[in-house]
Amino acid sequence: MATEAEKRKLEQLRLSLEMVGRDWWAEADGEATRLMVRDPADGEPRPIATFAADAPAAFFTFIVGAADATALTIDLLDRCRRAYRELAHNQAGSQPKPKRYSAECAMKCRNDQAFRQYLIERHDLRDTADFERIKTRMHSILNVQSLNELDTDEAAAARWKSLRADFDHWRRP
Repeated sequence: MATEAEKRKLEQLRLSLEMVGRDWWAEADGEATRLMVRDPADGEPRPIATFAADAPAAFFTFIVGAADATALTIDLLDRCRRAYRELAHNQAGSQPKPKRYSAECAMKCRNDQAFRQYLIERHDLRDTADFERIKTRMHSILNVQSLNELDTDEAAAARWKSLRADFDHWRRP
């Protein structure tokens, strides 16, 4: 966590960046190399510093990029703060909803004609006109007494997910 002093310093950085802008560049005229900025107040270019003649290029690059680096740092901090708050809210605010594999299975059996055809072709289901017959066959395929076991037994859920994946593979051309 940031201290109050660090928070004030970050806020000061935000205000300073707003006042000086991000449009900085170096300009040389044969006599001197100057640090130039586009003044956010009026949009006019302004020289704000002159580099020493023997200043290494790395210093030019660093100073010219300082405003962009500061803006990037502030943006990354803001994004991290938002992500942290969202994560904390999600963890504190709600428990994950339990998977309802039984409902998913029942809907596929009742409404999905492709799934019924898959059961005919891959699992020897003879008649798909009767939902109870399909459900009984699913009990056998999934080795469960009730489809509700798909929601309470991890092994049964794993068998359902495997069957569903096989169906998805079968369905693709």
